[in-house]
Amino acid sequence: MEQAKLESELREGRGKGAARTARRAGLIPAIIYGHKLAPMAIQLPERNLHRFMVSSGENILINMGIGKDESETVMLKEIQIDPVSRQIVHADFIRVSLEERVATHVPIILIGSAPGIAEGGIQEFLLRELEVECQVGLIPENIEIDISSLEIGKQVRVGDITLEENMAILDDPSTIIVAVALPSIKEEEEEEEEEEGEEVEIEEEEMEPEVIGKKRTEEEEEAEE
Repeated sequence: MEQAKLESELREGRGKGAARTARRAGLIPAIIYGHKLAPMAIQLPERNLHRFMVSSGENILINMGIGKDESETVMLKEIQIDPVSRQIVHADFIRVSLEERVATHVPIILIGSAPGIAEGGIQEFLLRELEVECQVGLIPENIEIDISSLEIGKQVRVGDITLEENMAILDDPSTIIVAVALPSIKEEEEEEEEEEGEEVEIEEEEMEPEVIGKKRTEEEEEAEE
């Protein structure tokens, strides 16, 4: 599994005041927790964390250097963003062991071109990630699905996907991931019905003044009587 490296230092101050001071210095307050160990308050350069987020996926292992002599194997758990400035204000990292099993979501990538599309079908990409349980060190960056044989009326379901023996997919096997379908005939019929309904409404609107006029005439005749 791909690993990244980040450098940090222990954070001495606590509270909002210390956090603001760190951010003014270009540092992001963060915390490392997990494995029943005491949480560790750290801070790291904002530019390094931003670069990591742009270039790496969410399931990347991080070798987090802490000061000169210490390091932790962690994964990014949560990022807090200021709703106004859109700047990173805090980060949470969780300790991990390469041997432990975790459940995480892995993105799906479609490869190839479905022949059913060339025949007039519509590709429906319904499930874009799989929930996978495996050892931390074996989490795949993505899962590729070949659709080069997918014809009209065919689909790929979760149960069709095979991973390595030590990996398990937690999603319902019957869930459709991707399918190629014809444009719905029902939708075309509904559109035709809507058009017919509009024509009827127009005709009724054109007839309304005549009906109202006739009614007024009758009322006037009754009044005269």
